[in-house]
Parts: sequence; structure tokens; C-alpha cells
Amino acid sequence: MIFLKRTHEMKIRFTREELDALNGKARRAGLSRESYCRHILNGAEVKEAPPADVPTLIREVRRVGCNIDQLLVIARAKNWMIAKDLEKALERSRAVGKLVMDTYTIPVL
Repeated sequence: MIFLKRTHEMKIRFTREELDALNGKARRAGLSRESYCRHILNGAEVKEAPPADVPTLIREVRRVGCNIDQLLVIARAKNWMIAKDLEKALERSRAVGKLVMDTYTIPVL
């Protein structure tokens, strides 16, 4: 037997323009109309869904960061002079990853 979490229903009437605006915003956010409305009602900032290649970009930025981190471990162990440059590159890589994540993710309610 299936028990639904949301058992209360409400009916709202829209003009054609209002419904089109709601449909467009929900589509751009990658959400259903109902989910979009719940996000808005709960005070979440709803962002536009990322292009299809953004998850690939995030993976690549993280992969590069891991590679820089591995090089940094070796550079510190061998006391190489490039360790400071690698630390700066790792910081920049993390900043780019955070920027992309903050731009394209919806906070969890």
C-alpha cells in the first residue's frame, strides 16, 4: 500500500500569461510546476538549471584539483621550490569549483 506524504490539495486559477510564466520558470529551473512552487514557498532561491555540460566541467575541475594536490604532496616531500606555486594553483582550482557549484546548485530545503 502506498502512503502519500502530501495529502492536502489546493486549487489555484491562473491567467494564460501567469501560467505560461510559471511553466517557463519551472522548465528553466529543471523542476515540475509543483516542485518549483514548493521551493518558492519555502524561501529557496530557485536557479536556472545548468547546461548539460556543467556536471562534466565540475568533474574536470575536481580532477585537476586532485592532480595538483598530488603534485603538491610530492613537491613538499622533495622540498621543491614550486610548492608555493602549486599551493596557489590549488587554491584557484578550489575557488573555480566553488564558484561553479554556487552558481548552478539549488540549496536543499
